[in-house]
Amino acid sequence: MKRLIETGLFAMTLAATSTGPASAQDLLTVEQVIALARVGVETVDSAYLRQRLAENPGLLLLDVRTRREFDAGHISKATWMERGIVEFRMARLERDADREIIVYCAVGNRSALVTKALRAQGYRNVVALDGFNDWLEAGLPYENFLGQAVMANRREINAAEPAGE
Repeated sequence: MKRLIETGLFAMTLAATSTGPASAQDLLTVEQVIALARVGVETVDSAYLRQRLAENPGLLLLDVRTRREFDAGHISKATWMERGIVEFRMARLERDADREIIVYCAVGNRSALVTKALRAQGYRNVVALDGFNDWLEAGLPYENFLGQAVMANRREINAAEPAGE
């Protein structure tokens, strides 16, 4: 069944990217874009990330959210590289194809896209975290300019949805 879904999504992508004018029917929905982003991406949970952070001081933890999101709160030891520039910065700064890299965003959609891009560049040890929101919901600490804290009550926000909804 999974193979059929991937094949169907691939066919939708080809239809949406073919030459000629696109009609509204040819455009992918948000759900389809998210599904395509996640196809073939290995994800890990917060418990795994905590373990890897403790065991591998050389782990590169990439936060690919916006600067405002990062400044509001991020996982300790995370490096901020906003989606859209990661590929270029990594090509300049990280030349070890086997370095362990875990990428995260709020819910896992942007990190899935970045994980695919880094794998396409040749990085072999890249996975995506389920999301910063899952980290917070697990009661794990985050930090910002005020110091370290844990989330008591999180507000629902998703970058894939229009503002105000």
